Amino acid sequence: MPLDTIYLTRHGHRLNWTIDYKTGTYHSQFPTPTGNPADPTLTSHGVRQSHELAAHFVSADVSPKPFRVYSSPFYRCLQTIQPAVEGLSKLKLKLKLEGREKAWKGGIDEDADFGVRVESGLGEWFGPTTFFTHPSPASLSTLHKHFPSILPSPQPPKVQEILTPSPTGESIPQLHDRLATTLSQLLSDLDTEITALESSLPPHRRTSKAVLICSHAAPLIAMGRVLTGRMPDDPAEEDFAVFTAGVSTFVRRRQPSFDGAGVGVEVKYGPKDAGYGGTEAGHLAPGTRSMRESDGGELELVVPEWRGGRGVGGGWECVSNGDCGFLSQGRERGWHFNGEEDFDTGAMAGSGALPTSSLDTKAEVEVGVDGGSKL
Repeated sequence: MPLDTIYLTRHGHRLNWTIDYKTGTYHSQFPTPTGNPADPTLTSHGVRQSHELAAHFVSADVSPKPFRVYSSPFYRCLQTIQPAVEGLSKLKLKLKLEGREKAWKGGIDEDADFGVRVESGLGEWFGPTTFFTHPSPASLSTLHKHFPSILPSPQPPKVQEILTPSPTGESIPQLHDRLATTLSQLLSDLDTEITALESSLPPHRRTSKAVLICSHAAPLIAMGRVLTGRMPDDPAEEDFAVFTAGVSTFVRRRQPSFDGAGVGVEVKYGPKDAGYGGTEAGHLAPGTRSMRESDGGELELVVPEWRGGRGVGGGWECVSNGDCGFLSQGRERGWHFNGEEDFDTGAMAGSGALPTSSLDTKAEVEVGVDGGSKL
């Protein structure tokens, strides 16, 4: 069956950086692992949140378990989901050794793959600029050095990045359309992949499928809106909660239609001369680049129609908005839009906060007999 559940989570509590708006120069509170001043690590509190997030996903409280995992290319997002991915991988192995039926009952599909798929189209929001470019996230090869346990190297051939955001930033409408474009293709890719995997399986062996996505405050709010198709008149409306390490859950309204090859018919890619079109209001920021090619050359990015309640991928409903019940400190660092500002929301970490590393986040997960975690 096609994908039916999406889990969205924000990175944990991070260190700070600043930007000099007169010069466009970024400054980090501490040196960053990737060399990008806007790519800090989690604080020790953020690491604690990442472990609590992992314990939540490994526990019986989350069902279905993620089938695939996607992340923004920024260090803090990968550091946040590292314990969860490692914990789910260990749980899958434990259940597999106990027998396939137990794996199904534990909520982990036998075809689940926890190698994190890095997608730049899910990355941070940088406000529009006219005289400088924003720092770019690290390359996959650099990220793999920091997160070898969760990042396949190289990425599987079937996993192709969708787009790269504009280096000169985006307006709020452009941010939303970038996430609509990314999610529409990402969901279509997953539906196609799942259909191929289940084509030879009898109905009783076709399981519910979920995806886990880790990103940032502004993109996550935009994701909630493009999934549901509900764009408020005032972008500052606090409709989707984005607390650090909180989780929002979306379920599909209806299954998308498929053509005879099992490929979703909701398509937003086409050759540049093919005349494909999105909505009249759909515009990506200049400099946004497609990462996919065809025999005819680069494929053009086209914004799908998602407003007016339509949503992408058939439309989704939010059934859990910013759940933080599993976090020891509950809801922290909520965020909302406040005009066409950059994503800088002021200091997140206290003056005494110190940088961490992926080794601090990595944890040995002891899986209980009931499928819960002792993390």
